[in-house]
Amino acid sequence: MAETSSRRRSIIVAGTLFVSPLAVAAFRYPPCHPHLRQNVKQPVIALPWNAYSSLNDMDLFRITSKSVDVIRCDSSVISHGSDAERQRTPEASLDNLNFEETTSTELEIPVLTDADIKFEKRDKPRNRDHQLKMHALGLQQYQNAAFLDASFIRKRTKSLLEASATFLNDSMDGVNGEESLPSFRKKDFDWLVDAWSRSGERDAASMALALLNRMEELRDASNIEAKISPDVRTYTKVISAISRSGRQTAGEEAEAVLERMIAYSKSIVSSDVNLAPNTLTYTYVADAYARSHSPRSPENAQRIVDKMEQLRFNGDPEVRPTARAWNSVILAWGHWERNAPGDAIGAERAEACLKVMEKLANTTGNEEVRPNFYNYNSVISAWAHSREIGAPSRAEKILEKMESLYRASGNENVKPRTSTYNAIIDAWAKSGEVDMAKRAELLLGHMMELYETGHNLDAKPNVRSFNSVLNAWAKSGDMMAPDRAKELLVKMENLSLCEGGKKETGLDVAPDSTSFATAINAYARSYVPGKAESAFKLFQHMKELYDATGRESLKPNNVVFNSVLNACAFSMGDLEDQSKAMEIASSMLVELGESPYGCPDQVTYGTYLKVIANQMPASNARSQIVQAVFKKCARSGMVGEMVLRQLRDMSIKGETYRKCVGKSINDEINVRELPSSWTCNVVEGKRKRRRHFRRQ
Repeated sequence: MAETSSRRRSIIVAGTLFVSPLAVAAFRYPPCHPHLRQNVKQPVIALPWNAYSSLNDMDLFRITSKSVDVIRCDSSVISHGSDAERQRTPEASLDNLNFEETTSTELEIPVLTDADIKFEKRDKPRNRDHQLKMHALGLQQYQNAAFLDASFIRKRTKSLLEASATFLNDSMDGVNGEESLPSFRKKDFDWLVDAWSRSGERDAASMALALLNRMEELRDASNIEAKISPDVRTYTKVISAISRSGRQTAGEEAEAVLERMIAYSKSIVSSDVNLAPNTLTYTYVADAYARSHSPRSPENAQRIVDKMEQLRFNGDPEVRPTARAWNSVILAWGHWERNAPGDAIGAERAEACLKVMEKLANTTGNEEVRPNFYNYNSVISAWAHSREIGAPSRAEKILEKMESLYRASGNENVKPRTSTYNAIIDAWAKSGEVDMAKRAELLLGHMMELYETGHNLDAKPNVRSFNSVLNAWAKSGDMMAPDRAKELLVKMENLSLCEGGKKETGLDVAPDSTSFATAINAYARSYVPGKAESAFKLFQHMKELYDATGRESLKPNNVVFNSVLNACAFSMGDLEDQSKAMEIASSMLVELGESPYGCPDQVTYGTYLKVIANQMPASNARSQIVQAVFKKCARSGMVGEMVLRQLRDMSIKGETYRKCVGKSINDEINVRELPSSWTCNVVEGKRKRRRHFRRQ
């Protein structure tokens, strides 16, 4: 009994010694690096990008000390003439362009030439979302810089809708003569519809539909039908915008536009406007159903594809089912959840589509419907996401079929690629089966063999391949998981070493921040002693590599810091181990708050509270530290579900909870009932948090 009491007092003393000074330092109000804070609902100073880049740390300190919480770098806009709408792109230098102010009805948009575009080599673009847009659009086809600017196309859409509404009203009032022509043109509508279909904005579908509705009004109410009437390309782009919206009613909305298109094409006797729906039009409708994730989306997508086959059979030269259209059906089944235990799972129905496609190709002679690499990959992904028992093995059977078909025919359309193998490795990592890590690593070895022997150069392993195997080991629960994860990190570094300026293996698999975070998680989930210190050493090694190489992919982020904190929270051992875990956790919290890597988020605070709960016994000292942590968390607007849940779990008598939240622990309040200033910067959900970190 005396020994237990002595041990408890020792832990309290150790916690006070290690935590209190560090906690005080952590709860100062350092000027958090401004451009890493997102969705901050506090006073903001917006600076132009060129002014921000010239500021030094002292300038930032002076600004933040004047009751301003955040400085935001407005790198997304640059002044051009009288507008401030042109988006600054990392890849292109657009400083010499001048967007002249136009009238509300004219859309004269400057076009970039190859000479205007200067590319810079970067390990990781400053704006990943913009890079994806640039890749999707293709500079050769869409060289217009304004095409990428949502604020620009939003303004032009508003101007065009206003101008066209005025023209319609004047026509109805007889102000316009019979031969009076509007100042806007059909290509103005088409350009904006095209821009919205590719913009990725939440209201893209609504804006595209508004433009289509106005075109139909102009077609039906004026004498300029041949100039303003929407054609098949217009309707198809609008359906594409609806498809990409992903809303639950997208399928029905897309099919309604298709029916409007068909109905009008049947009502006109002769016209120069082509309104016959084609293969791409129907494909986008099927895709809209697939992306809606509604309960009946697979059946509806299948119905659209069956209609395409019927039209082909009836002799329609513009429509025939393709592998791309069928891929929408496969994707819909891949995301489908069965209604009853006896129903076939979505992955099985997705796999059945492959057999139907092969039969159609053989019986109808339509080779465009024969399954290709994308179809097989989609079915493999369906099995990977199904989490069904034996799902990885079913996925591997599909891979074996692809390899067999490729060996027999040499057909590149069925050749397995890196993404194929990665999907199966990921399936093993998520399966929870006993030997999942070994099977995942075995498949990685198979990839390397295929690549090194030259049998399949498209099976080249990448960083994601190794990270998926690392994830399999981290989740395996195997006693050797931390050692195997560390060995894989060393292997990744060795494979990426250069000799004479050339990589010996040709593999660019240098570990990134995700690699280290996953390896640290392998320690956190293990039962090895001293795992907090081992995790911290990996973190230090990662920082050393980042400082030595400057690779952006190695830059520490919240995920890595939180992984080390998690290892500290579940560190086991004697008093010295617990004290060391507290010391490491406190130093990580301080470093994240003062570093340019980011700011503590709700997971950081929640995990730190878990460290305190697991490594310190209940005491007044612990209660004071918890209150200080919560106060800082609330002031940062980071009180999320995890923070509230952890605070409730560690408040045995409820007193600490009442002092922090101001309510009884029995009230069972949720985050939505807390003051908005406490929760305004919280980003909940893995996908949203992943997108949030990518924008940083």
